[in-house]
Amino acid sequence: MIVVIGTLSARTEGATYGLGSYAATAALALTATGEPVEMVSKVGVDAAGEALITQLAAAGIGHVALIRDGARSTSVDGASPLEMDAADLQLALRYLTSFDAVLLVDPADDSVVATVLDACTYVGARLVVTRPEGSAPAGVPTGERGDAPPPLEVERPAGDPAAVTDLLVALLLPDRESPAAS
Repeated sequence: MIVVIGTLSARTEGATYGLGSYAATAALALTATGEPVEMVSKVGVDAAGEALITQLAAAGIGHVALIRDGARSTSVDGASPLEMDAADLQLALRYLTSFDAVLLVDPADDSVVATVLDACTYVGARLVVTRPEGSAPAGVPTGERGDAPPPLEVERPAGDPAAVTDLLVALLLPDRESPAAS
């Protein structure tokens, strides 16, 4: 199973909402490989949040570790997304006891990367971190992680995400062919 961690946002599509974040795009691409995918994110307890959860489920993306925040609204049409901090991720990842790889999209800070790396080390999973072009790589302390490899950092260029998404699929599922190559 692959875990995708990142912000979810909604786009207005008439009277409803569509998935509108890179984390959702990556999760959809990974689901197309046939591998089980779980989404870890945070949404509000509102119509946009409900629509996103329904769309994830319809696409076959698990959402057992999705945090519902009743105090905040789901990001819609470019509004500030609901970021997950290290404590949110510790809670969410407790719901997922086994996974092979994690894609961490645009981590809020180094404590988020360290928390996810600890969870990956514990279960023996690969960690790939993707971030926008030109942003600083994560600074991950290595002192207490023993032989755990550092996360693989992938810079995501602006524009069409398809090429980097195919690269991420190849990195997360090294024994599988990308859906674009089929």
